Amino acid sequence: MHLCQVAPYVTYPPRMGGDHRTHGLVKEFPVEGDTVVRYCQGGSPAMYKSLDLRRRVQITDGYEERRHLHPLHEVIKAPMLLGYPNLLASHALRLASDGLDEMLADADVVLAREPWQTPYILDHTTEETPVVFSSHNVETERFGDIHQPLFDEHVEARVDTLERRSVEESDAIICTSDRDARVYREQYDPGGPIIVAPNGTYESALREHRPNSDGAIQVRERYDIPSTATVCLFMGSNYKPNVEAAEATVDVARRMQGAQPQVHFLIMGSVGNALDESSLPEHVTTTGYVEANFEAHFDAADIALNPMLSGGGTNIKLIDYFARSLPVISTPFGVRGIAVEEDRHLCVAEIDDFPNAIKRLRDDPVRRENIGENARKLAADQYTWEAASRKVRDRIYELFGPF
Repeated sequence: MHLCQVAPYVTYPPRMGGDHRTHGLVKEFPVEGDTVVRYCQGGSPAMYKSLDLRRRVQITDGYEERRHLHPLHEVIKAPMLLGYPNLLASHALRLASDGLDEMLADADVVLAREPWQTPYILDHTTEETPVVFSSHNVETERFGDIHQPLFDEHVEARVDTLERRSVEESDAIICTSDRDARVYREQYDPGGPIIVAPNGTYESALREHRPNSDGAIQVRERYDIPSTATVCLFMGSNYKPNVEAAEATVDVARRMQGAQPQVHFLIMGSVGNALDESSLPEHVTTTGYVEANFEAHFDAADIALNPMLSGGGTNIKLIDYFARSLPVISTPFGVRGIAVEEDRHLCVAEIDDFPNAIKRLRDDPVRRENIGENARKLAADQYTWEAASRKVRDRIYELFGPF
């Protein structure tokens, strides 16, 4: 099979949750002998920062990313900085597509990430070429709470139009959970079968927690974290629901100021860039985007936090915590769409009760270890990108093969 995947911006190497899903869902196709070529409509901030202006990236044998770095594609993303969806992506492709039509014509199957580019893809593929809509969130939910001047109703209506067409006119849909599949069936009239492929982690990330590793010790020393402090980790990119969760983490930290034994809060990733550093308590550290010693930051933590209050889809960060055997405290919203048992795989608490939940875990190391181990086993059994990719590939062959 020759698969053409279409993404709204550069994906590889994956840095944010959406990038990991885009890459993870096709990761095993080349392993099984298929070919994957990904069209990326414009670059990413990380790519430009690193001055990586390559137009083609060979990821592995049979797996290539092609990047259309056109100024138009960068301009239309500007509203996303204000929290708006990428509503103009399909229109921009009609003006600048740089070989996408040829890629669509050569494909046995087209996989479209999110609804923003899907209208163009549906209009430029033949009836013989299946189009699979790959959903990362129920976008009408994700953007349903936009409160920007003048554009509320217009944005919501446009998101609904794009998502409706993507769900109803595609030949199959991939979504992150049974819950999202149910919402699509209730809200729209799906044009094809729905494949549930949950968010996950990479098999290579599954491991035991190593709090006494050299890397963990170095991380604590780097951020001047006392060796006796209990470290609570929150990880995220600079994305509105993550910023909201990071601000909630800081509020929890303020309520625990002066707690003994000491609790230190480590906010990892670009989400920290959205916080006012001058107003943070001394026992809160932001790291910015982490590339070096990434795994050591997990080892330096004792507890992982998932204080999510909004957003769509399922939380990839939750599975990343599980993979590293970290015990997690999550809001009920943060565990949506993931088959967990409370007090076995994680602790669930409303955000107001996070301080008490942290204290209970801090004071019970045996419970922390048991929850972390159970969570890692759950991730290994049900939530890896490799397993999701194989499932998607098998279903595409069942539905549309042979190729």
